[in-house]
Amino acid sequence: MHHTIAVNGAQLSSLALGAGDGTPLVMLHGLISGNMASWYSAYATPLARARRVLLYDQRGHGDSSLPSGGFDLDAQAADLLAVLAHHGHADTAVDIVGHSMGALIALHFALRHPRRVQRLVLVDAPMPARDHVAPSLLGVTSPEALAAYVDAELPASGRRRERLLKRLSALFFGSTLMQDVLAMNAEPDAALAALDLPVLLVYGRRSPCLAAGHRLQRLLPRAQLELIDCGHYIPEEAPAALRAQLDAFLSVAVPTAVPAEALA
Repeated sequence: MHHTIAVNGAQLSSLALGAGDGTPLVMLHGLISGNMASWYSAYATPLARARRVLLYDQRGHGDSSLPSGGFDLDAQAADLLAVLAHHGHADTAVDIVGHSMGALIALHFALRHPRRVQRLVLVDAPMPARDHVAPSLLGVTSPEALAAYVDAELPASGRRRERLLKRLSALFFGSTLMQDVLAMNAEPDAALAALDLPVLLVYGRRSPCLAAGHRLQRLLPRAQLELIDCGHYIPEEAPAALRAQLDAFLSVAVPTAVPAEALA
C-alpha cells in the first residue's frame, strides 16, 4: 500500500509490503540514482513473504518532494523515525538494510536510537561521505556538467532523461545537498565501539569504499564483513549474492538480553 508521509519540510513516498511475524524490515536506497524501486523487486518482494518490509523514497528522490534542505544525516535519521511512526512502529525494534547513503543514514539512526534497531545491514557504506561521495559530485557545477554527469553515470534517454535532469538540477543547484554531503564526517570511533548490536557489512571487492568496510569491522563490536566480487553498486551488480547474504543474516534469531539480576 502506498503512503505519503509528512516530515520536516518534505513529503515522503512510502510502501509497506507483507505482514509476516518476522521483525519489520526497513530498506534504504542510495543517493542520486536510488529510490525505493532499487529494492522493490529483487529484495523487498521476496523478503515480505515472512515479514513486513517498509520502503520509502528519501527526500529529493523518486516520488518524494524535493525540499531545499534537510539532506544531513541528523535530518534524514529524523525522516526515518517519522516513517517508522507512520507505519505503526514508533516503539518497535526493526531491522534496517541500507545501501551507500542509505547505509550511512541507517548507521546514524542506529547510533542515535540503538534500542530501535535489532539488526543492521550496511551495504557498501561510504563513510565518511565527505571523502567517498563528495569527490564524484564536486565537478557538477553547471547545467552542462550535470548533463555530462547524467550521461556518464545514469544513462537515460527521452523524457526519462529530461525528468532526471530536472530533478537533479534542483538537487545540485537548488538545495543544500552538496554542502550537507561535504559536512558528513566519519562517525566517532567511541560511538561505533559502543554499538552493541549485530551488524552485517557487505562490500564489493572492487569498491572504492572498501577501506571503510574494514574500518567499520574493526570498530563495531558485533560486525561481520562479507565481500562480493563487484563494485560499489552491489544491489544492481550482484543481486543473487546480496540476497543470499541478507537471507542468511536476517534468518538468525537475535538472542534476547538476559536481565542483570538473573545473572547475579
